[in-house]
Amino acid sequence: MVILGVATEHCSSAALMINGKIIGAIQEERLTKCKNQVAFPKKAIDELIKIHLGGDIKKIDQVVFGGTISDPYATFLDRHSNFSVKQHVQENYDFWYPYFYECCNKKERNALASNYWKEQINSNISPNKNHNFDFSFLGEKPWAETIELYSKLIRPERMATIYNWEGIPKLYDHHLCHAYYAYFGVNVDHDAENDIVFTADGWGDGRNWTVHIPDKTGQKLIELSSGNTNLVARIYRFTTLILGMKPNEHEYKVMGLAPYSNSQSHINEVISVYNDILDFENGNFISRNALKDSYFDLKKRLEGFRFDNIAAGLQSWSEQVTWKWMSYWIKKNKRSNVFFSGGLSMNIKANGYILNQSDIDKLYVAASGGDESLSIGACFAQCANTETPKQLESVYLGSENTDHWSDRLNETSLSASDFIEVPNISNDDIAKLLENGEIIARCTGKSEFGARALGARSIIASPRNSDVVKEINDAIKNRDFWMPFTPSILEEYVSDYLVDPKGCVSESMTIGFESTPLAHQDIPAALHPADFSVRPQKVSKNLNPSYWELIEAFRKRTGISCLLNTSLNLHGEPMNYSQADAARTVAKSALNILQLSDCLIIVKCEMEERIREIISL
Repeated sequence: MVILGVATEHCSSAALMINGKIIGAIQEERLTKCKNQVAFPKKAIDELIKIHLGGDIKKIDQVVFGGTISDPYATFLDRHSNFSVKQHVQENYDFWYPYFYECCNKKERNALASNYWKEQINSNISPNKNHNFDFSFLGEKPWAETIELYSKLIRPERMATIYNWEGIPKLYDHHLCHAYYAYFGVNVDHDAENDIVFTADGWGDGRNWTVHIPDKTGQKLIELSSGNTNLVARIYRFTTLILGMKPNEHEYKVMGLAPYSNSQSHINEVISVYNDILDFENGNFISRNALKDSYFDLKKRLEGFRFDNIAAGLQSWSEQVTWKWMSYWIKKNKRSNVFFSGGLSMNIKANGYILNQSDIDKLYVAASGGDESLSIGACFAQCANTETPKQLESVYLGSENTDHWSDRLNETSLSASDFIEVPNISNDDIAKLLENGEIIARCTGKSEFGARALGARSIIASPRNSDVVKEINDAIKNRDFWMPFTPSILEEYVSDYLVDPKGCVSESMTIGFESTPLAHQDIPAALHPADFSVRPQKVSKNLNPSYWELIEAFRKRTGISCLLNTSLNLHGEPMNYSQADAARTVAKSALNILQLSDCLIIVKCEMEERIREIISL
């Protein structure tokens, strides 16, 4: 059975399952080069069919979509990818303020919505050029009817229109897909009688939270409860905008900013503001003083608080409310192995807080649980109708070398003649370079799926000197100064650097941990500078032998079983996919070295002498 999973939401993607096993998954943004791309993921589908099915679409038995309701206006404009912070703010003034404060009834709101989005389309503001839909129908029907038409008919018919695929696609509920991804998206032993599955996000198919348990066979998930009352992710999103950062993208920056506040009294005051908006008591989310809207009303309540205290209060409140909700269902069902997915599961600090609670034995958070994972979750949901899905063994689900490294240099000021190829490189040679302070771009093997760089499309460096953080931020990534980097730690040495009594460090850096005194000594560059917390990647030899062997070579030279790791991309761009993407990134930044395989690097000519001197040491 060959199943194609399709997600057309925030950070669209496609996934391919054969006989119950996910064999490939790619985000559309990696191929369109448009971060957080919202689209029918044609390029991703084409890539999967080419790699795994020999280009034959007819080999696909079933197509499944993650999510049943989608807004075509949002897809056409692709606010996630194309809107600036200023445009998001302007949208609130131009549309949402009159929607909530000036319209008297549902009829007026629908009329306002229809007219507003028509105007946006007609003005051609930030159009999405990669959506792969015929949007000529927009404006012909009222807003609600347009959404229904697009969601149930136009989205799935793309398979027939573009590919002449003759089957009937199935649509699976947004949160059901999150739940299946949460449960089968981690490669661990299941215990059907002790497992419980949570999903939470800003919104999807009319809900923002669910609780599931597996059936006795562990094949299918049974929904216990759900609702639209968990506003944690939504409030986090709008606080991000209020703090001047991009919603649905920069929430991680707010999370990284939170530890810098050192005023607990002010943090508590902020927490009380959020608690007044949303809390969890006696099995229900409650609001003592509900928001009228998520921007203007929230902004007014936060006036007078400093930005770092807002970030810290928001983070602490999110952790507490999320745990109250989970704790209720954990105790009610007497289960202690927690699986978690959805946008809220991307908050690794909150995940660390949850893991530390005594009622939890294990916490499993699948890699990149945002909407990009809906395509995989839909495949799992479809498979579960007939057999038990095979757990996701690895997130290295993209292709390997799809082009020549020089193919995109015409977009830069450099050419192939500005680089030299250095073959016959060993892991010890790379370790020497890292030991001597070099920062290396790494594009090897199959690309990783999701939002985290896991050694295949990474920028790596020695974690010993914190100065490297500033160097990467200033000269390469242009990241905010307060954002930490990640340590990639050999599986065998995790306990040297992390406080992990429950053994839940993942291969996909999904949970935050406290660090050990040895970590403070050995890997200061990989720790959060304010609280010394860490979001680690456990590197297993069986999952990524190439990366494991490189870190092992570095350990043998330095005694440090870890490398500093961040994603291979320029600021504001998606993670690199191909060797050509990687070479372009190197050419447009202060990076000098690009590793293309276990035995090949390319080096900027101006650095050749230094590199050869180090290698020959």
